[in-house]
Amino acid sequence: MNVLGLRLTLTRKPCNRFLNILKNAKFTPNIAYYYATIDPIDAFTNDLIQRSKIVNRNNVFDLNSTSTRGFAEAESPYQDISKMTTEELDKVVLQLLSKNKDKHIEYLVLDCINNRKFIGGPTLKKLYRHYSLAGKPDIVMILQKYCSKVDPYINKRNGGFQHYLAKAQCFKGNSEKGLAILMDAYKNNEYLRTFYRSIFKELIHDSVLNRSEASLVIFKRYVLEVSKIWDDHYPLVCFWHICWSSTWFSDQMLSNDLLECSEMLQKIVQDKATAFTISILKQEYNEDAVMRLLQTLLKYKMMSEYVKVLQILFNYKLRNRDLRGCTEIIRNCDALGVKLPADQQGRYIKMLIEGKQPDPRQPTKKHTSNYFKLKF
Repeated sequence: MNVLGLRLTLTRKPCNRFLNILKNAKFTPNIAYYYATIDPIDAFTNDLIQRSKIVNRNNVFDLNSTSTRGFAEAESPYQDISKMTTEELDKVVLQLLSKNKDKHIEYLVLDCINNRKFIGGPTLKKLYRHYSLAGKPDIVMILQKYCSKVDPYINKRNGGFQHYLAKAQCFKGNSEKGLAILMDAYKNNEYLRTFYRSIFKELIHDSVLNRSEASLVIFKRYVLEVSKIWDDHYPLVCFWHICWSSTWFSDQMLSNDLLECSEMLQKIVQDKATAFTISILKQEYNEDAVMRLLQTLLKYKMMSEYVKVLQILFNYKLRNRDLRGCTEIIRNCDALGVKLPADQQGRYIKMLIEGKQPDPRQPTKKHTSNYFKLKF
């Protein structure tokens, strides 16, 4: 047998085996099988595809009718709370809060209103705090509705929890609306004004750190209003302090504008100049802010406070072995006719003779917006 014959024989064997399988196979022929233009093999293949579609369709139906439906039922926001105790209800609320199930919590709180079910005080405050910081005033308003209907005593004692709604609006980006709500609460709840001052400080801190120029203009108007109408200067001083200590030029200019707008702020800065200087050098090593304070004191001719701040700064530079900085201060003192204490001058002369350079271990500047405490 030649090579061509061998190839034909090898090719013919698989074909014969496939034809025998077709002859012995039992299947129900499709209608297309009886047409003269359709090959039997095509009909057999088409029939297998049709059977496969039927099986797959049945499987999809079973999946939707069992596991998917069960999962949907498990994720339903509706829960029967009519027989729950306060402890059980708190546990459910905290679990939903940890999973960020906001919609579930909305339905649950509304159900608590309808069934007059109590949510524990600590849990309620966690909800208020969470959604105010998340900037979700809609949920905060639902919580306010719950408190006014189910527990009006706690609601009145806390001023209707308006400060949480104000924070939610501010953190959402609506500073105008948020501060208007806070101002209204400040007017109507005199016994909570000390608490509202801390809310002002928190919102000011967040606004300056987030670099919201539009919010800063709004805050300027409100802190000046609180200072002029109610003689409460704490928000104004907080706003000035964080702008004064900022590294941003726009914030520094805003601190100067506040001083020009308020004579009371000028008096407070004059009275607290040394305290501000010691605090910012100790906590932030911010010499630039102290230099700006010296310029402010010189501008408003507060020479007594100017000398005190200058002495603190000079002592700070002596301690850090800053020979160049001490020399500049000495020159400025000569130009202004200001005299430093004899002990500081002696330490400067000693360092000048020894020729010591700045200590390499001198702490670097760190500009952190730390909270500060003032008493009025």
